[in-house]
Amino acid sequence: MTASISRALGQFIHDGRFDDLPRDVVDLAKACLLDSLATAYAARSLPVPGIARRFAGQNAGGAVIIAGGQRVPAVDAAFINATLVNGCTHDDFLYKSHPGAVVIPAALAIADERASSGKEVLTAIVLGYDLVARAYLGGPDMLPAFRATGVAGAIGAAGAAARLLGLTATQAAHALGCAAMFASGFGEGFRSGTTEVKLNVGWASRSGVSAAQLAQAGATASPSIFEGESGYYQAYARTAQQAGASIEQLGKRFLIEDTVYKERPVCIFVQTPVHLAHQLAVQHQLDAHRITRVTVRAPMLTLTNPGYQNVAPYASPLKARISARFTVAAALLGRPIDTYAYYDQTDDSQVLGLADKIHLLDPSPDQQGRVDVEVTCNDLTYRASGLEMDTLRPTTDKVIAKFRRLTTDLASEKSERLLQTVLSLQDLPHIDELTSQLETL
Repeated sequence: MTASISRALGQFIHDGRFDDLPRDVVDLAKACLLDSLATAYAARSLPVPGIARRFAGQNAGGAVIIAGGQRVPAVDAAFINATLVNGCTHDDFLYKSHPGAVVIPAALAIADERASSGKEVLTAIVLGYDLVARAYLGGPDMLPAFRATGVAGAIGAAGAAARLLGLTATQAAHALGCAAMFASGFGEGFRSGTTEVKLNVGWASRSGVSAAQLAQAGATASPSIFEGESGYYQAYARTAQQAGASIEQLGKRFLIEDTVYKERPVCIFVQTPVHLAHQLAVQHQLDAHRITRVTVRAPMLTLTNPGYQNVAPYASPLKARISARFTVAAALLGRPIDTYAYYDQTDDSQVLGLADKIHLLDPSPDQQGRVDVEVTCNDLTYRASGLEMDTLRPTTDKVIAKFRRLTTDLASEKSERLLQTVLSLQDLPHIDELTSQLETL
């Protein structure tokens, strides 16, 4: 490595301009924003965002809490809103991270305080998503020991915040370096169903905002903080050999284009097994009571993702919605798997009984992103295969449909106004036209 990764990325953040973004990338950024706002609204009464609000207390500032009726400092808004976006386990996914949950709250928080324009916010979102992906690509071996959203997500949040703060390229590099130092997160909570893994998403967004604000105040970070022998990649991936991948083709293609979204409020790693199981159940009108054995074969990073192999007892709904066994059994039994509230029924005896018949197999040598589901009913075996997450490519129409599903209890005039505001965000001279609506949802 002859170039500093943080300096290259800092220059990329500084140089980013709305007019350089392709139209389809702008449309995708708006769809990602709409998706994140929908999932945040759906999570407004959940326990983890409530914990985050209590943590912030009565702090007063200029950044909105979504559906919170309160304005707080940017760091608190980023923290709380990130827990909201991620709250229902229904938020988007990119290179093993949940970028919308970390980047969008950071961008909205800074933009709200600085009266940024819609174009500036969209630019920050695109750049932030890019950095989430690039931070992971430089050290994919961070998984499964560490959690990508906490580790890579903090970098993307810092990038978005730095862009909106108008930092110089050097300051942006320092912001990314500080975020690299603050990055953290692992997945044990997915095995137990406890709240720290949800709070980690909020903390990643908060850390990114803090890093950018500290750089603005004069903080510095090592220029080799990513690739150095005591740096980010050595710490989280145990090697910096792939660090250069984080800046390959920088600015040539925007990695937000690789984002997928969730149709169901379950872990991204069980979306495809659940989809295939549901497909088999409907196509063959399976009688779940005749099922004698189910096998699911998936890529190794999926099989080893914390929580994927969870078994009963399911101490919390989170532990169930991460579990391939629970979610696949629910799909085969025709349970309302698209409904967040269903997963409160962690003691569903029929699901638990069928889950015991589900076997999670090691990947075959040619697995390469494919998921295979086999269901045996007495002497007949039914099979379905598909590329992981292949059905989850977002379009504006798909995201609008999801937005309307998740905001059905919102007054129609509020819902439609919010929808149209997001879809025309590039025309807003001041983001307050959006955030004032979010405040009163």
